[in-house]
Amino acid sequence: MTNTNNDQIIVVTEQKKRRRGLMWVAAGAAALLAGGTTFALWSASDTFSGGNITAGDLNIVQLEDTSFWDVSNDRKDATETVGATDGSQLGHEIADVNTWRIAPGDKLAASFETTATLDGDNLVARVGIDGLQNYDEAITGISYSYEVYYGDELLVTETALPKTADSPLLYLSAPGAGQAAGLEDATNGILGSTATAVDGVTAQTAVFGMPATSVDLNVVIYASFYEDTNGDFRYQDTDVTVTDRTDVTLVDALSELTVSLSQVRDTGAQFGA
Repeated sequence: MTNTNNDQIIVVTEQKKRRRGLMWVAAGAAALLAGGTTFALWSASDTFSGGNITAGDLNIVQLEDTSFWDVSNDRKDATETVGATDGSQLGHEIADVNTWRIAPGDKLAASFETTATLDGDNLVARVGIDGLQNYDEAITGISYSYEVYYGDELLVTETALPKTADSPLLYLSAPGAGQAAGLEDATNGILGSTATAVDGVTAQTAVFGMPATSVDLNVVIYASFYEDTNGDFRYQDTDVTVTDRTDVTLVDALSELTVSLSQVRDTGAQFGA
């Protein structure tokens, strides 16, 4: 009897061990189930149409070769229109400026015709003459001035030429059309319609709106061999000229002058300059 009881006890003990093993297996299966299952929660998405970002353009190119003109106002043969100007200062073209000799009372014009391109929202650019710091005023009594034209429309009246490299002749703004909510940057009207001529002082901040992405401009630089006493930039016998022969045969070298176009972000109606 004792042996039989012992056997029963052993059997019971083994069954308990098996049950524990089954319980461990079941627990492990539950752990695997919990780690390998995800629950779907609400989410949503939609596709929005995109667009292309396109770079604009800024450029200036020579439209015509530089031309030189004798615009001395007391000459009867001053009958031609200088470059693409309004004809307010007539002259005759000089075939070779290197062989032409200036004399007291004379006035010479150098005509630079260019095409300026501005294509871009919020685009304002300075029109200037680079290389002014290089020109050598060797001849006593010569003064320099300039004008700017759009077609036959005068934009900047004749004004003393600035001698610093970064001085603006005027500013242009790209066409306002197509800028959506962006407002016009021009402060002095639109070329060809509402623009009005300004003097050189005003031109330091004047911004002219372009009616198209490209416009033709004519910058004219004048060399006057007299002191303009009344400010009309035209020689009269009351104006002062040099009488000393000290500077004869000397040369004023206007070398490497270029009409330039440079973007700015501190000038214009919407930039708060």
